[in-house]
Amino acid sequence: MNPLHDADKKQIEKLSFAQLNLPCFIVRDDWFELEGVKRKPGVWYFYETEGTERKPPVKVAIRICSPLYVEKITNTEDGKFFGRLLRFRDSLGRWHTWAMPMELLRGSCEEIRGELLAAGVEIEQRNRNRLADYLQWKIPKEIIIAATRTGWTKKGDAFVFYDCVVGNKNVHFQSESMSSDGAAKVGGDYVQWQAMAKLCEGNPVLMLSICVSFSGALLFKVIRDSGGVHWVGDSSIGKTTALCVAASIWGGEDFKRTWRATSNGLEGVAALLSDTCLCLDEISEADPREIGAIVYSLGNGMGKTRANRIGSARQTHRWRLALLSTGERSITAAMQEGGKQIKAGQLVRLLNIPAKRKFGVLDELHHFPDGRTMADFFKTECAQHYGHAGIKFVEYLISQNVTDFGKTLAEFETQFVHKDSQAARAATRFSVYAMAGELAIEAGILPWQQGSALNACKAMFAEWVEMHGTGETEHKQILQNVHDYILKFGDSKFSPKNNVHITPRLDRSGWFDETSDSLIYMFTGAALREAGGNYDFKRVLDALDSAGWIAERDFPKRSKKTHISGGGKPNLYWIFPIED
Repeated sequence: MNPLHDADKKQIEKLSFAQLNLPCFIVRDDWFELEGVKRKPGVWYFYETEGTERKPPVKVAIRICSPLYVEKITNTEDGKFFGRLLRFRDSLGRWHTWAMPMELLRGSCEEIRGELLAAGVEIEQRNRNRLADYLQWKIPKEIIIAATRTGWTKKGDAFVFYDCVVGNKNVHFQSESMSSDGAAKVGGDYVQWQAMAKLCEGNPVLMLSICVSFSGALLFKVIRDSGGVHWVGDSSIGKTTALCVAASIWGGEDFKRTWRATSNGLEGVAALLSDTCLCLDEISEADPREIGAIVYSLGNGMGKTRANRIGSARQTHRWRLALLSTGERSITAAMQEGGKQIKAGQLVRLLNIPAKRKFGVLDELHHFPDGRTMADFFKTECAQHYGHAGIKFVEYLISQNVTDFGKTLAEFETQFVHKDSQAARAATRFSVYAMAGELAIEAGILPWQQGSALNACKAMFAEWVEMHGTGETEHKQILQNVHDYILKFGDSKFSPKNNVHITPRLDRSGWFDETSDSLIYMFTGAALREAGGNYDFKRVLDALDSAGWIAERDFPKRSKKTHISGGGKPNLYWIFPIED
């Protein structure tokens, strides 16, 4: 029997208007009888019309919707963004809860009716306008904390998922939508997932991917920014397999996304997945002109500031998460396709690491005959068993509330040796990943040997150093820019210094000295600014100076007053590009 549509043959509750304090709303979960007439379960509004000389007052009963209760007030920790915790029954008789933002009651309330209808609430069309009155009719006495984004609360005593809360139970996720597509969720069997994770041991690419995914929940505890890893490698070597394994810690197949999205769309996804992991497959699907801005935005943890209809700022999306990305090209190559130059800040937010190993992305096949069979096994298992590990990791972090996570991270950082500031930032990221992996082993979540996560992260850090090279990115890019400028324009925009018979050039960049054993290019200030690229001119000069490329100078200047045949004595920059 369906209680929403079938009247029970047994005794049902009987009511009369005399028992009610009109006007009023009542909610009944089962059929009831009013004034001898059977009524369906749901929210009912009872009132009395105003009488006239010709017409006496009439008592009226109208049904608003199927059973729906307004149980509690919701309110964010900073005292803003009020809401109501609703409990309702869908068309199949199942009960649900939703923390509804009060702002949805603005205007005609079409948004809230749409959400409730999609969730299975049956609303009487002719009485739909009474729903907003019911939702504000009485103010509940109990107040709970509303979380407007997933992840850690400000106090750190609760972790909010879309459909549950770990830790402080006096917290509920408040959202304008009940849709949870792509959110963290649980499915399958935890023991089966652990058996799959055990086979990742001995495969550093898979192990680092798992560590990165766990680290999303650790960033809050160690006060670190968002960032992650970009796996670079040829097609069909198994990069997507590494992404699937990482995604299975938090959710199912829809937890993994692709780069084929706008920056605005990825902002919403990042906010939905705060304190977990954002997995983006195949960077070639992204607009190369937007990649740099997306990397900065995801790494900074804040979306664009936008104005609402009245001109004031809307609430800005904020998040904190780990990033995992794949592609046949590096971030640098992908941006260059769109005519953009990579910046050091982008390279340390999303670390390029080669994914190619002995068998695709694998080093150890265990009992599998080949890499493809093993990769297919991982994909199948991850699609069936997922989400348990993330919740258990969060539970473990909450149980360690007296642990000095910052001190622990400092101890891990000593394991990663670096030679420059950018490598130091990368080393800190790898330290967080290693710490996350070792904590998951300590908690019994990852069935690996203690120390194996650290060793995998150290091995992959060495791969990053080899691919990235030593020295600061800006320094190397400036030298490369100047070197490329000389190769491109050395014969067309530079003239011999002592040859008065050369026709002056309108677009001259400078001169070169033919008498020297080594060819020295003497740049004008304007030409050297152009050659240096989009960098501050002082930064360009600093890079050239530290590399030993400035051959002559008038101290303390870095230029030299130079006699040019038929051209006076301008201040020029004497540049000798030293080959590595």
